[in-house]
Amino acid sequence: MSNITDSRADVVVIGDGIIGLSTALELARRGAACRVLGAPNAGIASLAAAGLLAPSIGHLSPDVEPFYHASLAAYPDFVRRLHQVDAELSLIVGLIDTSNGASLDGTSSVASAAARLLSAAQVAALEPSLAAPAGGVLYEREAAIDNVRLHAALCTAAVRSPAITLDANAPIARVTFGGSQVAAVTRAGTVHEADRLLLAAGAWSPAIAGLPRPLPVEPLKGQMLALGASPLRRSVMSADVYLVPRGAETLVGATVERAGFDLATDQASLDTLRRAALRLCPALGAAPVTRSWAGIRPATPDLRPILGPDPDEPRLFYACGHSKNGILLAPATADALASLILGERVAQDLTPFSIERFGANQVANSH
Repeated sequence: MSNITDSRADVVVIGDGIIGLSTALELARRGAACRVLGAPNAGIASLAAAGLLAPSIGHLSPDVEPFYHASLAAYPDFVRRLHQVDAELSLIVGLIDTSNGASLDGTSSVASAAARLLSAAQVAALEPSLAAPAGGVLYEREAAIDNVRLHAALCTAAVRSPAITLDANAPIARVTFGGSQVAAVTRAGTVHEADRLLLAAGAWSPAIAGLPRPLPVEPLKGQMLALGASPLRRSVMSADVYLVPRGAETLVGATVERAGFDLATDQASLDTLRRAALRLCPALGAAPVTRSWAGIRPATPDLRPILGPDPDEPRLFYACGHSKNGILLAPATADALASLILGERVAQDLTPFSIERFGANQVANSH
């Protein structure tokens, strides 16, 4: 027998990761009552990631690049709003990329506008512990954040908000659409009704029954480790590894594996990461491995998130499939989805992120 919750919400948010919580807080800031329903899934990207905020790394197509860079630009205000619950939450600004030497070949005009070519001597002056004989590129706006601390701050802010009800142990089995109400039904049978649903359950989103269409989101495993030293002042990357300073540790990542929801680590992969880290930063040579883990990225076939309403069920909104950029895209996703859900003007073009970009064949081939 199903139990219907006593209080209705304007919006039920399925997923209590960084994307779901950020969007719920933005909705609440604009006056909407939200119920956030989470699940104790191991390996969620919100907690497993390194917290890189680096839209200039990789190759974004011109139609999506503005959204990614707008999210990075929004981060300082995004963090400042959380200082009421964590006054020490902050960004590590700046990233040095040595993967292509001192070259901007293949870098877009947007990314190169805040990039500076560095000789080997200039790299050494900024980061004495790095080995970069071919020089590198300093991306002055790219950043990193402690995503575990960010998630904790978002949870605290949600708990303190009078407009948000947070249940971190309410795994959703199915969604229903009928009459004037939509609902999320937990595995225990509790029915949470609302005017609208936001699906932000990461790699677990496709497992929810009752969705209007299959979701082309699959788990991509990433193994990482942490070394017990912190010689860097900013994040750095080479062709085969990235290093992110976090307190007394340096995070080293990451593998990319199609391994389902398997969270096992293997010594060969960890050793490969550690060797790459030592080539890039020999000063880490004596640092012990303090921990290792694996996380699950929610990946779409084109590695772009799915953002916006379902074309057949406009009371359902998607904010999932952020791949490796969920932490980066939290501010822009929250702003855009809150605007969409509340019928306000959306600042960014979300057309490239529509679920409709995937034809039936792509959806079928992604599973």
